[in-house]
Amino acid sequence: MKKVLLSLACGLLILTSSALADSMQKDRDKMMKMNSVEKMNKMKKGFGTKEDIIYAKYLWKKLETSTLNSTPATLYLGGPPHGKVREVLEGTIDNQRVIVKRNYGGKNITINKVKNNRSKYLKAITVMIQRKNYDSKNNDWFWIKYKANGTLHTTPNKTELAGKVKGCISCHSSASGNDLVFIHNKDANAEITLVNEMMK
Repeated sequence: MKKVLLSLACGLLILTSSALADSMQKDRDKMMKMNSVEKMNKMKKGFGTKEDIIYAKYLWKKLETSTLNSTPATLYLGGPPHGKVREVLEGTIDNQRVIVKRNYGGKNITINKVKNNRSKYLKAITVMIQRKNYDSKNNDWFWIKYKANGTLHTTPNKTELAGKVKGCISCHSSASGNDLVFIHNKDANAEITLVNEMMK
């Protein structure tokens, strides 16, 4: 009787171990698939990657130490997706062309209100910087949308807006001049303020 019970217990243990191993393998396969899908999604969207975020943080520090984040420029009225009142500056950082657009918003906003208190109405700083060999299909522009404090705005699913942001590329593709810059569209932009201080 003991031998039968022992044999049954061993058989049950083998079956349980086998089922557990199968379950663990299925969990591993599921995780691999999820990781693969996550990687594919990141590749598809082309922005908000770890490298994009690291570069965006680096660039913010450069903007802060240059005059690009503090020089007042010509304020003008605009519409979505940028602020109702905005200003644009251009310069270079690390010998790369950079365009900074400050976007202002708020209830009953006017140019004069912004002129009197820029920090109160500043909602976003959108930046495009031309990085060598970054994205030749789109003139090598790297796109970023910062909050006023230098952290990154995100999409509804919490992806940081830095890198090959499709919304930015799609909109700027309509600019004349074939370089994704609206400086050529005088009806869409005020004059860009050129900042002479160059960041090496």
